[in-house]
Amino acid sequence: MRDPRLVSAAARLMPLILDASLRSLPRGAPGAGLSAPARLYLRRPGKMLRPLITALVLESFGKDPGAYSGILGAIELMEAATVSFDDIIDASAARRGGPATHVIYGVRKAYLAYQAAYNLAYRAFLALGAEIAPGAKAGLLSALEREIFAYGWAQAQELYWTAGRRPPSPEEYLGMTWDRIRFLSFNGPFRTGAVLGGAGKRRLGYFEEAGSWLGLAYHLHGDELNLFPRSADWGKTPADDITGGRYTFLYLSALRTAGPEARRELSRALGNRRISVRGLKNVIDIVRASGARERNRRMIGVFYAKAQAALEKCSLPPGHLSLLSGLARYMAYDRTK
Repeated sequence: MRDPRLVSAAARLMPLILDASLRSLPRGAPGAGLSAPARLYLRRPGKMLRPLITALVLESFGKDPGAYSGILGAIELMEAATVSFDDIIDASAARRGGPATHVIYGVRKAYLAYQAAYNLAYRAFLALGAEIAPGAKAGLLSALEREIFAYGWAQAQELYWTAGRRPPSPEEYLGMTWDRIRFLSFNGPFRTGAVLGGAGKRRLGYFEEAGSWLGLAYHLHGDELNLFPRSADWGKTPADDITGGRYTFLYLSALRTAGPEARRELSRALGNRRISVRGLKNVIDIVRASGARERNRRMIGVFYAKAQAALEKCSLPPGHLSLLSGLARYMAYDRTK
């Protein structure tokens, strides 16, 4: 993050979020053992962007984020659990600079921890009481439930494509991504902060729009970083989207426009974990030469512009509009890992 005010806000809020997320995990047996994989990722703190968004939105409504620490912790816990599950599905060996949870604890324990963490996070939303407006709690829970199911369906679609080597079109991939990132990306955190802040229905829609479009921009930017890292601290194995057999908008765009021999090379590389360094470099060069990187960036620009337009309609105080706009810029363009 480059904006000093944003850096300051993150430094102020992240300890609260981390403490809340760790406190949400059980301490005694058997719960402590069951949740150990979730605790692992929480102790390797990520960017905490999702609860940070919720905290900033709460502040924009004049609320103290400390009064909602349980919700902030739950949002980060859900993120840690989700990436743990994604690592199992994708057979990713590393996350946040260390071995993935399933590498350390085994697939069974990592999967159980993922399920347990979701249960614990959901309880935090169920526990909301006087701090939420009458009737708003049911809407928040309904959205959470609906979008978790959408995430599961999208995950199943991706598995179907990957397991059967059935490449979707770039457009189909974006449709799947729209469902996959719903609550667990950024519209949920924006919505939660706005609902707890007391936003009306129409205004709430703008917060949800901002988060949804920003989630797509963030996701496509992450796909690019996987092939073209900007930092030595990239927390996963570079190019493991391709070697792990995962389709991305970037890869599918290259597959659509590359020449016949280049397409064959791309297809041979997909899912090949034994590909040589030279072979992988050649594949990355094919993606670059195909113009897919530029098309990916154009799509990021479209989604970022839609997110920014929605933010402008949220009627935020100027200071918080500036903070959230700066955070959106960082997520869509500036982050290096």
